[in-house]
Amino acid sequence: MKRFYILKRLLLDLFYPNRCGMCGREISFDEYFCNTCVKLFSSPSENLPIPYLDYFIAFSVYDVFGKALAGRFKNDGDGYAISGAAYLIYKALVRSGGDILNKAEVITYVPMRKKDIYKRGYNQCRLIANEVAQLADKPCVGFLKKIRDTKPQKTLKASERAVNVKDAFCCLDEKIAKGRSILIVDDISTTGSTLSEAAKTLKKAGAKTVGAAVFAKTMLR
Repeated sequence: MKRFYILKRLLLDLFYPNRCGMCGREISFDEYFCNTCVKLFSSPSENLPIPYLDYFIAFSVYDVFGKALAGRFKNDGDGYAISGAAYLIYKALVRSGGDILNKAEVITYVPMRKKDIYKRGYNQCRLIANEVAQLADKPCVGFLKKIRDTKPQKTLKASERAVNVKDAFCCLDEKIAKGRSILIVDDISTTGSTLSEAAKTLKKAGAKTVGAAVFAKTMLR
């Protein structure tokens, strides 16, 4: 899978030269950011435990540079930014040490409502998770479905977010989830309420372990 992914990037580069996910500068097919932009991101000082998650990893702080990249993959549909975010998540998983990537059997993602996908045109978390899966040589499975409307988490106070997403998801295939070690990929995390609820849903379906990896973490004051 990973070899095919690398070959795909090489072939795409022949017709659509690869570009930096942040500034758009032309770069080699096997790079994701230029030498200047790759140095802009700052690692979180700490990743606090999140209920129902066995581990949580974030590559970057959601600061001005994190917001800039997120804007490109969330609002602009920039494929270079999507690939770049996936690579940074994969990099964070690799540098975390231990056997996280070895133990994770399957990768999944945070779902969106159909009307939200229709409005945006895509689920950026699904696209990012697919690329992380290819880099990690793991299958990507859409285990979760959003079954009720929720308010945008960014409009709510921290104390309101867990209530907002309570019972918002269901597991689409409990037979496949049962006994598996699952890694959830998301783009941005603030309080971790959405990831916690997603992990709870997967564990109720019988998942052995559930962890999460995101591109950026908002540092709460």
